[in-house]
Amino acid sequence: MKNLDAEINKAGYEISKVIDENLINKILGVLAQDGVYAMWVYCKSKKDIDENKLLETLNAILESNDDYEQYFQNLSKDLNQLLFFKEILEKALTYARYHAKAMD
Repeated sequence: MKNLDAEINKAGYEISKVIDENLINKILGVLAQDGVYAMWVYCKSKKDIDENKLLETLNAILESNDDYEQYFQNLSKDLNQLLFFKEILEKALTYARYHAKAMD
């Protein structure tokens, strides 16, 4: 059995290695204001973010296949799962922000 907080911390660290602190803050803002799917679309729209690389770092938490478009479509069908995933993403991105600050 994996420790969820340890996995989230690991994902946050991996995110901080591929995305700078400023962009992490923007992604967190979109996630908080507009939700999970909006965050996904925002990441896809940014040319300096490889959204698949970002989500690959979260794959241990996602426990999904590589079809992320379908994953997000299915996620929206279950409110409890969606809210849980949003909470995990917020925590991972917050950890990423602190890791990025520590790397500077």
